Amino acid sequence: RTMHEASCLVLAALADGSQHGRGIITVVDRLSGGSFRLRAGTLFAVLDHLRASGLVCIDRAEVVGCRLLRYYKLTHACTGRTLADLGRGTRVGDAERDAAAAVLCEHFARGRLSAGELQTRLDVALRAITQGEISQATSDLPGS
Repeated sequence: RTMHEASCLVLAALADGSQHGRGIITVVDRLSGGSFRLRAGTLFAVLDHLRASGLVCIDRAEVVGCRLLRYYKLTHACTGRTLADLGRGTRVGDAERDAAAAVLCEHFARGRLSAGELQTRLDVALRAITQGEISQATSDLPGS
C-alpha cells in the first residue's frame, strides 16, 4: 500500500513536467502537506517500477558539479491513456490499476480531489478486478 501511495504521489509530482529526484521529493512533500516523507531509496524503487510499467521515462540527464541528475517525466502512455479506452467489463491488471492511480493523482495534483477523496478512490482503483470497478473511482472526473 505504501508503494502505491508513493507511486501516486510521484506521478502527481510529474504531472506538471519533468523533475529530478530532489525535485520530486520536494513536490511530494508539498502535495502531501508534509505527511508523506519520501526517501531517496524509496523514490528510486518507485521510479524503477513506474519505468517498467511504461508510465515514466528518463527525460534527460545533466551533470551539475560532479553529480549526475536524471530528470523523469510521464510517458505518453500515461498522459494519453483514458480509462474509457480500456473497456468497462474487461479484467484489468497492474498496468491498468497503475494507470488509474496516475489519473487520480493527476486530478489530486490539479486540486480536483482532496487527500481523503484521493485515498478512497485509490483504494477502489487499486483493488479493481474489472474496468467497470476502476470507472467507479474516475467516472466523474474530467477526461475520464
